Amino acid sequence: MMTFAERVGLTREQAASLVHGGSADECWTSERERLLILAVDALHERSDIDGALWTRLVSVFDELQLLDLLLLCGWYHAVSFAARGARVPHEPGAPRFADFLPITTGNRGSVLPKLPRSDK
Repeated sequence: MMTFAERVGLTREQAASLVHGGSADECWTSERERLLILAVDALHERSDIDGALWTRLVSVFDELQLLDLLLLCGWYHAVSFAARGARVPHEPGAPRFADFLPITTGNRGSVLPKLPRSDK
């Protein structure tokens, strides 16, 4: 996860928040970021976005962006279902969600496991 997080400019705190936190975490500074997290969480947990959240999303994103969001979330679920159902083995050395530590005052700076750096 951190390889992709670094590519899109996520901090270690943001990566840990995506696994253990939520949209209210201090590392998310824009309404746009917070709304995306709320939408993805709603789709993951309930396979739906309620009317109040949809109204907030429409105020920030256009129709094509919202359609992309819905389809991307669905696509990731489909890939996950296929990979798990087919028992695709995990890549050696790739971190698992359980490897990401929640952010606490005691572990700032060691939020993620030490991973070998890949060449860019």
